[in-house]
Amino acid sequence: MKLPIRDTIFVRLFLLMFLTLTLSFLVGREVITEFGIEAPFGPMPPRPPHSFLLSNLLFRLTGIGLAAWVAARWLAKPIQRMAHAAYELGDNLNRPQLDENSGPVEVRQAATVFNQMQVRLKMQLAERSQFLAAISHDLRTPLTRLKLRAEKIDDQQLQASVREDLNEMTAMIDATLDYLRGTGQPEAPQPLDITALVYSLAEDAQCRGEAVTVSGKSAPVTVQPLAMRRCLNNLIENAVRYGERADISIDELPDRVTICISDDGPGIPPDKMEAVFAPFFRIEDSRNRNTGGIGLGLSIARDIAHQQGGSLILQNGAEKGLVAILTLNR
Repeated sequence: MKLPIRDTIFVRLFLLMFLTLTLSFLVGREVITEFGIEAPFGPMPPRPPHSFLLSNLLFRLTGIGLAAWVAARWLAKPIQRMAHAAYELGDNLNRPQLDENSGPVEVRQAATVFNQMQVRLKMQLAERSQFLAAISHDLRTPLTRLKLRAEKIDDQQLQASVREDLNEMTAMIDATLDYLRGTGQPEAPQPLDITALVYSLAEDAQCRGEAVTVSGKSAPVTVQPLAMRRCLNNLIENAVRYGERADISIDELPDRVTICISDDGPGIPPDKMEAVFAPFFRIEDSRNRNTGGIGLGLSIARDIAHQQGGSLILQNGAEKGLVAILTLNR
């Protein structure tokens, strides 16, 4: 039933406390009458027993305490809903918008502003992605011309160096476009046999002559299939590139699935454990992209993990190597 007055937090709190105090008074009055004590407006009643005063005090305190607890939950629920939405927004700009037709007036107004902010952020991100994609795409034409002109260089050593630099620039452009496509084109989540996906990726790596093993299994989880394939593939390639092998273990728990990818590499210094997730960050100073990489693999993998409502962390192995721990919540 809709109230004939404005549904604000102040009105809710006022009505709740008014009803609580009224009921407390009426019930207390009934208790006093039951003990045979006259009303305070008549003759001076005899002093009630000490136990009765204590019981009456405890009764009123309990009533007010319960009312305050209910009021806190009632009033905090829409605020908690907005806090949860703000937390999700940091990981996924395409999350469903807040309901603007429920809750007090202040909450509905805040939900409207929050949704407007989400739309503006998505527009700004789309414009940025479109701008970067256009620049990356336009760079392909001069790069192609440079490759053709590099073939005319007589000095073979210089020609090889120029060709290597051009190939590195092309790889960076391709990686940037791939990264922008992944963030700009979300797919619908659906149940995925994560065990079959991991074993499939491992078999593909083994066909390329890479040392990859898998153990464990899990029931299907609801994720974005193509994005999850990309995330796992990046982690496996990273382990094989820097650690020469990838040992994958799947551990299923009631509320989550954990996929650990271990390698035999040198690991990562503790002070750079979070820095490696930054786009284009590389620990190795080498300009060789085959050993140093582009610096987007881990960044893309963590972004995808967050989009699935999960997490991705790195930790050094007990003796050597690096362990990437991908957690997917049920």
